[in-house]
Amino acid sequence: MRTPAAHFVPLLVLLMAVSAQAQSFVQKHGTHLELDGQRFRYSGPNIEWLGLEGYGPHDPAGPRYPSRFEIDDGFATAAEMGARVVRSQTMGDTVGCRRCIEPELDTFNDAAFQASDYALLVARRHGMRLIISLVGDCAVCAGGGIGQYLAWNHRHNFQDFFTDPAVIASYERHIDAVLNHRNPLTGLLYRDDPTIMAWENCNMCGIVAQITGAGPEALQQIADWSEEVGEHIKKIDRRHLYLDTTGIFRTYPRILTNSSTDLATFEYYPHWEHLFGPGAPALTAATFAQDAKEVTSRGKVFIVNEFGWDTTDWQTRADLQKVLDLLVHDPDISGDDFWALQAHLANFGFQPIPADCRDVTYARNGECGEWWALYYPGRETLVMSAEDMAARAQQLRAHAYAMAGIPVPPHAVPPAPVVTSTVIGGLVAWRGSAGAVRYSIERFDTASRQWQTICDKCATDADDPWTDPHPPRFGGTYRVIAWNADGVSSKP
Repeated sequence: MRTPAAHFVPLLVLLMAVSAQAQSFVQKHGTHLELDGQRFRYSGPNIEWLGLEGYGPHDPAGPRYPSRFEIDDGFATAAEMGARVVRSQTMGDTVGCRRCIEPELDTFNDAAFQASDYALLVARRHGMRLIISLVGDCAVCAGGGIGQYLAWNHRHNFQDFFTDPAVIASYERHIDAVLNHRNPLTGLLYRDDPTIMAWENCNMCGIVAQITGAGPEALQQIADWSEEVGEHIKKIDRRHLYLDTTGIFRTYPRILTNSSTDLATFEYYPHWEHLFGPGAPALTAATFAQDAKEVTSRGKVFIVNEFGWDTTDWQTRADLQKVLDLLVHDPDISGDDFWALQAHLANFGFQPIPADCRDVTYARNGECGEWWALYYPGRETLVMSAEDMAARAQQLRAHAYAMAGIPVPPHAVPPAPVVTSTVIGGLVAWRGSAGAVRYSIERFDTASRQWQTICDKCATDADDPWTDPHPPRFGGTYRVIAWNADGVSSKP
C-alpha cells in the first residue's frame, strides 16, 4: 500500500524537472523580440486544438479534450519542424459548451484547463513558447466566441462587443479566470508562466467591421476596446506581451498608437481574397513587407499569426518559397506561424481533417480543412497530393530553422511505434510516430524464433491499420519500425 508521501514523490520529481527547465520571458525591445538579451525570431505552427478539439472548426462529434498522446505528438512534430513558438486558440478562449473553460456566464470549469495545463508542460519541455487567444472561433456558438458573450448579455449588435460595458466586463472576467488559473503540473499561475509568450485579444475580430464598411467611429471603438483590454491584462500581468489581432491597422493605423500593445499582426490567405471583394488588392509576398513596415514604423513588433502554405494559397512550391524567403530576410518581421498542424491519434492514423468536406470545388474555395490542415510528413487531400504536402512541409521546416538562424539539422529519430491492436487475419494497427515517413512491419516466426520483415518500408500512416497478406492461421505477433526522411529507423 502506498503512503501519501509515496504519492508525493513522483509529483516532486516532476516539479523539480520542470523547475530545471525554467525559462525567461520573451520581451519586446523596440520593434523586435528578445530572449535572454538575444534577438528572438521564430516560425512554427498553429495547433488550434491543444485545449479543446472540435470547438473551432465544426466537428460532428462535438468538442472533446485531446489526449495526452495527441498533445505529445503535436509538440514532437512541431519540434521536428523546427518550431520555437506555437499559437493555440483553444487554450484560453473556450466558452458556451460543457467542456469549455466558461460553459455559462461567470461559471468557470477548472477541469477544462487540463489539456492546456499539459500542453504548457510539454511546450516547456521542448523549449517552445505559446501565443494564447482569449476569444476566437467557436463552432458551438452563434456568431463565434464573440456571439456567445453577446448572447449571454442579451445583445444583438456585433459592435456591442466593443462598446457595451456589461459585455466588456464579462469578457474581462473570463480573462481573469485564464490568467489566474494555477497549473497543477507546473505549480505556476498562467500569468507567471514564461512558456506563454503573448496574450492575444481576439481572432481578427475587426474584420467584420471592415467587410461591412464601418466608418472611422466604429474602428475607433474597436481601437479603444483593444486598449482597454490591454490595460486590463497588464494590471494583472506585466511580464507577458500583449498582441493586437483585431486586424484593422491597415485601414485604421491609429490603433497602433495604443500604449498597451506590444505586437500587431494580420492573417494571410490568398484563399480568402474573394471575401474582401473584387476591388481588394491581391495578396503577394510583398504584402507581408508592407504590413511589417507599417507596424514597426509605429514602434510595435510585427508577427504573422497565420499564413496559408498550401496549393490554394500559393499555387506552386516556388510561389510559397518566395513568401518564406521574404519572411526570413525582412528584419521587420519577428515571427510567423502557419495554419495549421494536426497530429496522430492515440490508437492509429492521424486526427481527422477538421471541418471536412467531400466536394472538390468547396474544398478548393470554401472553409474546409482539406486545404489548410497540415499532416507531417504529408497525406493526400482533395486539393493536394501526399507528395506535394510532404515537399511543402519540408519547406516550412527549413524556413523555421532559417528564422531562428540555425542550420537545418538531420531529421529526428522517430519514437518507437506502439502496436495498439492485432486481429486474427493479420490486421495490425499501431500508434503513429512523429516524423515518420515510412513504416516496416515484422512478424515473429515461431519456427525459427526470429523476426521476419513482411513489409519493408511499405507502409505510411495512410496504411494504418495494415493487413498481413499471409497471416498465420491462429494469429501472429507483430512489431513495427518507423523510418525518418533520412532513412534512420526507430527502435521497433
